[in-house]
Amino acid sequence: MSLKIYSWAVLVSFTVCSILGTVFSYNIIGAVGVGSEYDLKRLIAIGFIGTFSLGLLLVKGVYLPVVSKSSQIVIAWFICFAAYSAFVSKHPYWGAVEIANIGLLIIGFYLLSACMRAIEQDKLLCFTYVFSLLFSLLTFYKYVLFLLFSYLDAQSFNIHGLLLGYVNVRFFNQLQVMLLPLLFLPLVLPALSKFKPISLICISLHWLALLQTEARGAVISLIAALVIIAIFLPKEIRNHFVITSLKAMLFGIVLWFLLIFLIPYWLMDTTSFQIRTGSSGRIDLWLYALQSIPERLWTGFGPMSFSWAENKPLSNAHPHNSVMQLLYEYGLVVCVVITAWAVNCVYQRLVLLKRSVNSKSIPIIYAIVSALVYSLFSGVVVMPMAQLLLVVMLALSVQTLSFQHCKLTLLHRLLLLILIVTALYVVLGTYQSEELKRAFLPRFWNNGLLSY
Repeated sequence: MSLKIYSWAVLVSFTVCSILGTVFSYNIIGAVGVGSEYDLKRLIAIGFIGTFSLGLLLVKGVYLPVVSKSSQIVIAWFICFAAYSAFVSKHPYWGAVEIANIGLLIIGFYLLSACMRAIEQDKLLCFTYVFSLLFSLLTFYKYVLFLLFSYLDAQSFNIHGLLLGYVNVRFFNQLQVMLLPLLFLPLVLPALSKFKPISLICISLHWLALLQTEARGAVISLIAALVIIAIFLPKEIRNHFVITSLKAMLFGIVLWFLLIFLIPYWLMDTTSFQIRTGSSGRIDLWLYALQSIPERLWTGFGPMSFSWAENKPLSNAHPHNSVMQLLYEYGLVVCVVITAWAVNCVYQRLVLLKRSVNSKSIPIIYAIVSALVYSLFSGVVVMPMAQLLLVVMLALSVQTLSFQHCKLTLLHRLLLLILIVTALYVVLGTYQSEELKRAFLPRFWNNGLLSY
């Protein structure tokens, strides 16, 4: 099989896996015999990366992107330091499980980049748009149906009531902050210009869902990312981009007012709308993490260690903040280096936008910035489908830049084979482990709290 055909097969498989693992997960969970929707998502994410990575090792003519020396050093240094942090922690085995999963995601990024390189850039971006549009249309088809059923039955609904396929509606919001920006591709890609009206409608529906699910962090992230992107865009592109965003946002607010507030109030004499002024426990978790960090300031408590942290104010298995998670689990040194490296990488991409270098990458960069901002409020870097989609976005961002590439040699293939098989063995071997407590707050599997 040629690399180009294999690459298209990978992209189609990603689309199918993503939709089955989210929109239709409720429908297929019984057929596959998996205990929970969350575990199904984790198995799909791991299975997709493992399967396509092993398959790619059999394809000829594969070239991997060569990232900068500084990025190579940071990645290698992070893995070494994480391994040491896990080794000196109370639960080194589970630290190794976390590292193995991170290793799979890194390998997935490189090999996805190799696949995407074989596809013409415009065709790749068109397929990306088709994926985000199909995902959105299927989601909102079911969303509107559930809304109509609620009207007909005169039954009120909460923030989880209109979306099936997610253990927690925040898992959908984590995908939204990346999917919504991709719907802006018709604004920068001439081949998709005729899809602008349908994109506007879908973006508006996303804003409707964001408001109905009271996703304050996601709303803040999308707006903050839009402001950041707008600052670096050339004036002629900025005006069109911002005005289109505001139109869609305003239309979404109108839809929310009519469909979620006014009609339910008229039919049921009630509404689910409420203004939440609290932090949903996030500030308590952050304060707890900050108070605990000095105990293991330099090496942290170890990867995944927040899952079994003692005397937490809430039983959440992660602090809902990526920087706080790095501080608590990996220590100050890793947190400073990784955060500075990530900010620098994003800044370099933004500078290229200001220089009008490949404006087609604007929605991709928007999606990445939005996801990174939302990771400060939610578990974007922890949840399986969000992890997978973020890796795909990062791989897409590489295709819009001029990177050097090196050929995948036989030695590379053997080393990758060993790494992939080992990581899969470590990660999948923990599924339904007896050492896991049964809890509804997942970190890796649904049973996300580890026993002491």
